[in-house]
Amino acid sequence: MKTALLVIDVQNEYFAPHGKWVLPDSEKALVQVQQLLAAFREAQLPVVHIVHESLGTDAPVFRRGSVGAEMHPAITVQPEERVITKHVPGAFTQTPLEALLRSLDVDTVVISGFMTHICCDTTTRQASERGFSIFFAEDATAARDMVLRGEVVPHNVVHEGTLATMTHFATVLPTAQIIQQLQK
Repeated sequence: MKTALLVIDVQNEYFAPHGKWVLPDSEKALVQVQQLLAAFREAQLPVVHIVHESLGTDAPVFRRGSVGAEMHPAITVQPEERVITKHVPGAFTQTPLEALLRSLDVDTVVISGFMTHICCDTTTRQASERGFSIFFAEDATAARDMVLRGEVVPHNVVHEGTLATMTHFATVLPTAQIIQQLQK
């Protein structure tokens, strides 16, 4: 069996200057995503890029054909890598992701991308429900500020809280430790 990297929603919407949902730590997380990509490519392990596309021409973010919906230019898809489009937070919902992973004999996935507390969280839970082992790359994901009861919950608190919850479904590690695991 083998491990696959899921690169979730690394799209312009989360980055300046074009993004409408610029994340404070997106650039920092992008560096770690690139490290994971390099390690998986070197090990010749599967990489699946997941992109979010909002349905409807009036969607405020991730609208099909918009600059925000495009993959970040630092992420280049190699010929052997797959791209799957989703329309909801979970990458397994109404997509061929599970069938693809099973066809590649994947039993473990590494979660990276955006946002920690929505699409990465949901996809992790879905992968767990389907019996996959999961590594959650804590520094290759990022969150945004949220509002609860009229008060701003800072992005770093949202991120850390989600990571704590993810420990019920995944092994939460920094990128460097995940890469070390791959090299064993």
